[in-house]
Amino acid sequence: MNLRESIRRILREEFYSPQGQEYTPDKFVVHKSNPVWRKNIKDNGLQVSVGDCYQIHVGGDVECKKAIFATDSLNDREHFYSTYDDDTWLINTECANVTWYSDLHFDGVGNKHIVTFENIPPDCIKLIHKGTGKSF
Repeated sequence: MNLRESIRRILREEFYSPQGQEYTPDKFVVHKSNPVWRKNIKDNGLQVSVGDCYQIHVGGDVECKKAIFATDSLNDREHFYSTYDDDTWLINTECANVTWYSDLHFDGVGNKHIVTFENIPPDCIKLIHKGTGKSF
């Protein structure tokens, strides 16, 4: 895609965004990720991106807004379930100081899935489960 097409696409807002209404989470929320990213996350924190699962859900031919997904619950049964044994990161939302939104992928009453479009520094996260990356 050339620069002119990119500018047109941005101006027409053709990028998919999972942004719902602004959301105020509890002090701690949970992010799940593949263990292959563990060292990078420890070193650089959580960086907005378009992960494989996100892109597959939206569709391969749609450009997605870079994001970080999380769940506003410490209850493992409410976390996003990728079918793999992922790493579990605890995010201190007060430290991270980013704006959160409800995740449109999980619309409905009691939805605890949230999204931000800002990076989260490494000093605001803690690895609380080292996943194997293997399928369940």
